[in-house]
Amino acid sequence: MHTNLRTVAEATEYRATSAHADVMRFIAALAPLTDRMHVSSMGSSAEGREIPVLVFSEDRRFTPDAAHEAARTEGRPVVMIVCNIHAGEVEGKEAALMLARDMTAPGSALARLMRGATVVMVPLYNPDGNDRIDPKHRALDMVRMDGQVGPEGGVGTRYTGEGINLNRDYTKLEAVESRLMMGCFGAWNPHVFVDSHTSDGSLHAYLLTFDTSHTLLSGPQEPIRYTRDVMLPAIGRLLEKRTGMRTWFYGNFRDNDDPESGWETYPGLPRYGSHYRGLTGRMDILLEAYSYAPFDRRVAVTYEIFVEILDYAARHGREIVDTCDRAAADTVARGRDPQPDDVVGVNYGVPSRKPDGELHYDYPAYRLMDAEIASWDMETLRARRIEGGTVTRWKNTFYCRFVPEISVRRPLGYVVPAARTDVVDHLRAHNVDVERCGTRAGGTRRVERYVVLSKESTHSPDVGTKPRRETVLFVRSEAAEVAVDPQDWLVPMDQPAAHVAIYLLEPMSDDGLVRWGWFDALAPGDAYPVLRLPGRAGLAPPPRAKYE
Repeated sequence: MHTNLRTVAEATEYRATSAHADVMRFIAALAPLTDRMHVSSMGSSAEGREIPVLVFSEDRRFTPDAAHEAARTEGRPVVMIVCNIHAGEVEGKEAALMLARDMTAPGSALARLMRGATVVMVPLYNPDGNDRIDPKHRALDMVRMDGQVGPEGGVGTRYTGEGINLNRDYTKLEAVESRLMMGCFGAWNPHVFVDSHTSDGSLHAYLLTFDTSHTLLSGPQEPIRYTRDVMLPAIGRLLEKRTGMRTWFYGNFRDNDDPESGWETYPGLPRYGSHYRGLTGRMDILLEAYSYAPFDRRVAVTYEIFVEILDYAARHGREIVDTCDRAAADTVARGRDPQPDDVVGVNYGVPSRKPDGELHYDYPAYRLMDAEIASWDMETLRARRIEGGTVTRWKNTFYCRFVPEISVRRPLGYVVPAARTDVVDHLRAHNVDVERCGTRAGGTRRVERYVVLSKESTHSPDVGTKPRRETVLFVRSEAAEVAVDPQDWLVPMDQPAAHVAIYLLEPMSDDGLVRWGWFDALAPGDAYPVLRLPGRAGLAPPPRAKYE
């Protein structure tokens, strides 16, 4: 091992975490010691701090093209690990640096991890928030069931230096860091994406919980089902067998005073990274270290599950690569010839009115399966104690299935007016292919267009330090014959990013461009300017997936 190279967490016996300068010094010290790691930069944060990207490859395949050639010919997947999106949740940052050192050490058994996969690592995604270290951040408060145990030197902030929550920014891409990440994601197109967090909330007996995308009815299903039903349970079993560390699916008790009230996950909106990546047909793993465990244990379990994920990816590489390839091919085929029963969910919200009349949305989770949740005895739970107690398995229902309230039939494509280059630029930032209509879609065409019936706004929770409103349009659709200008923009659906485009462009999407203010000039009676080119489904209202 590179015995003289230690992270700040290790060097301080887990009393402190690394600042940005510490991370950069660690990488600079490690780089000359190995030729199996390539260091590059995603770009600079809003405040000018570099966001490093580390690529690990036993045979030095340090470019996306070379890595995907290895995936195609050898079944060697690309695995991308991103840490510190919330800079108060620092376990992944420390564990990733430790793993970088240990994988590349001469004679290390962990070198196997970069033989079985190309590993792309972003140890510090939110450097500006990271460097606002303060002991008051995420301070433990068991009355509110909030915060975490250590490190005593403090951690950074949940948001960026500009006050943006990066894990609510995946569709609107407001932060410069989000746009840089989307470019990095598009370049590497990883088969498996690992997103490292730390979570407070209900008291349970897992050292870490995990999850994956919930957008099963909005994107390619096979990668999501494989991750949820096959890969994650296997990784959890293997990790516990090897280390004794318990893990299970992320959630919280519906009622913290009743540990049999149900175990419920979080909403399936694509503004969250995991759910966004579900739309892309790649496999996503969300990691949530248990914030009530000591800091050193949180780093340890994060490190060990990184190892387990990479070992799994190596053993099942061909299976992972082929699953992602099938998802991409299926999306392209569906877009070439949309069928009448091919519907895509675009809104999971159930609307209601607050007492003051404001529009409000809930995103209900439905039963996925029965489960036993490892937690503590009732006395420990009622006392909100985080030490001691007897591990108790409580019978529960696992609520982790989301059903769209609004679905649309898959179109052949969308037409964006030539003047809306801002929309085109945003779509391209999402790695969506856009082209001029030209002869492919120009001329008089039968289209479906939307007419605005009413317009409201709703509160946007936890987007950052500044309050934010979301625009909600209610629309009706109508058939029309229109003259499409060849200079207008075509967003074809025969592309792997089709589900991202659908979610962004449908006006009643719960996380689309309308929701984030891109069409705020519209008023009731106006026509929504983005047109749909229908497939074989015609123009009849789609069936509601909820009742299928």
